[in-house]
Amino acid sequence: MEINKKQAGTLFILAVFVLSGISFAVSWKPPSEKTEENSGIMKQPLADEQRAILIDNDVTVLTLFYLEEDEDSQAIKKDTERLDNEIGEKLLLEEIDVNTYQSFSSEYNVKSVPTVLIRGKENKDKPIRLEGLKNYDELKEKICSTYSEKPELCG
Repeated sequence: MEINKKQAGTLFILAVFVLSGISFAVSWKPPSEKTEENSGIMKQPLADEQRAILIDNDVTVLTLFYLEEDEDSQAIKKDTERLDNEIGEKLLLEEIDVNTYQSFSSEYNVKSVPTVLIRGKENKDKPIRLEGLKNYDELKEKICSTYSEKPELCG
């Protein structure tokens, strides 16, 4: 059986289509699964307007002021990132290096690291402020207290 040019072109296009579909299926991740590019972690301060919109939509914003070389900062950073992965779209994490964003840090009167500010719908006018190293359970409890509709992790 001989294949003419038109049939060969059709087979080629079909092969490209099938291979691109397979490639997409292999690399696709569900929207709820956070990846490095899709995580809720901001490495710079949000504008106040952005923060207000998120909070009005029942997203809690956790702002972590840290120093890269500080052991306590690194320990709490791991816990906040774990919570970010577990809570999902209902939490946005701002990781603010105080050396890089000195004016933003001074605006919030950060005197020691790590310092955490937690703002949500239930406390948007008065953020929860935690200074020093806090454990995972304490962070989770404080974050969960800020939602009007609790994420599954909060029970």
